[in-house]
Amino acid sequence: MSTPPNIHSIIRARGARIVLALVLIGLSIWAISPYVTYRISSSAFINAEMMRVTAPIPGYLSNDLPRKGSFIEYPSKLTLIQSYSVDRRRLLDLEGQRAIAKERADLAEKQLAEVAMEDRELETRMTTYREGMLKRLGNEIKAAQAEASGCLQEYQHRRDIGARMKTLSKSGTTSQIRTEEALAKQAATATQCQMAAARVERLRTELTSLKNGVLLRDAANDVPYSQQQRERLFLRRQELETTAVREGTRVAQLAGEIAEEKRHVENQEQYNLTLPRDHVVWSVPASPGSVVTQGQKVLDLADCGRRFVAVELPEREFENIKPGEPASVRLIGSDQWRLGYVHQVRGSAARADDRLLAAQVPKPTPGYITVEVSLPQEAPASNSSYCNIGRLADVRFQRATPAFVERLGSLFQSFLDALRPSPKLARQ
Repeated sequence: MSTPPNIHSIIRARGARIVLALVLIGLSIWAISPYVTYRISSSAFINAEMMRVTAPIPGYLSNDLPRKGSFIEYPSKLTLIQSYSVDRRRLLDLEGQRAIAKERADLAEKQLAEVAMEDRELETRMTTYREGMLKRLGNEIKAAQAEASGCLQEYQHRRDIGARMKTLSKSGTTSQIRTEEALAKQAATATQCQMAAARVERLRTELTSLKNGVLLRDAANDVPYSQQQRERLFLRRQELETTAVREGTRVAQLAGEIAEEKRHVENQEQYNLTLPRDHVVWSVPASPGSVVTQGQKVLDLADCGRRFVAVELPEREFENIKPGEPASVRLIGSDQWRLGYVHQVRGSAARADDRLLAAQVPKPTPGYITVEVSLPQEAPASNSSYCNIGRLADVRFQRATPAFVERLGSLFQSFLDALRPSPKLARQ
């Protein structure tokens, strides 16, 4: 019966030694290969920009504040602050100005209606007066024409008497004095006829002027009193229309200002905040239900949708790392590698980052550059993980293939192509 080989004999065996040496060489190559094919960071951690919410108004803080570490999956509206004192003086002043302007506009409209009614009455009076004057002048013209016609007939009679008296005076039948008296009456009658004709012409001139709207009578203006009043009302109507338009415009302007002031007062009464999606509540410095002052910090929200990895690399790698290049990221303690992309690269002498970040950024190490690698957006594992912000990570950047390796690969490929049979020989 054969005995099993001794452990010492197995270890001393040549094959076992060769296998062990090959295993150790393989482990060494496996451990060193990442540092040969990748640029590995010496320090890296997850970070994200933070949004700080401060109190825009003084008041009482809501009791429904989100708790620290809560993840906001969907946008939600929250009444954050209820004000305890709102200044309404400007709103009351604007409303008083609008009431006064509206009263003035209404009064101007009412006066315009009264002016229009008075104008219609004056127009009726003016029409009646004009028609009456036209009839009166027509009658006066007829009377004057009749008087002139009678005067002409009397003048013919006086002329005949005068002619007969001249004949009788020549024959000696009548005296010379009687003849001269007859001739004097004839001349007087001719003068009265001329006056009657002139009166007719004067009345016709007045009639023509009245038809054109102008009075020529003695002790009268060029237009009637009613027309003068209508002209005054016309000027007054223009003033009232200007006032109505101005006050109406003022009312409309004040209505817009009042609406804006009401919105401002509503915003002062309470402050509503819309919590953005894909954010985690990083800190809640204020207590729910407490009194806050204007400008006091209330919430800090970290943006989980735009996380990045801050990586430190030696300064000599500055030219080899370009924005947009891929990088492999693995959280310490996890076996999953994520693909990220270089977002920005800053030198060691650059100013400190003044952004509001969730994780504390260490002071740049002399001789090292800071590389930011953006991470793909993904939902956090739990609300208490804070989106892994501040967690250490392992970051690898792909190295370019050395030129001699590419040359050896091309030579090896050429050698394989030379050993490969041609298609013609393969068919034979």
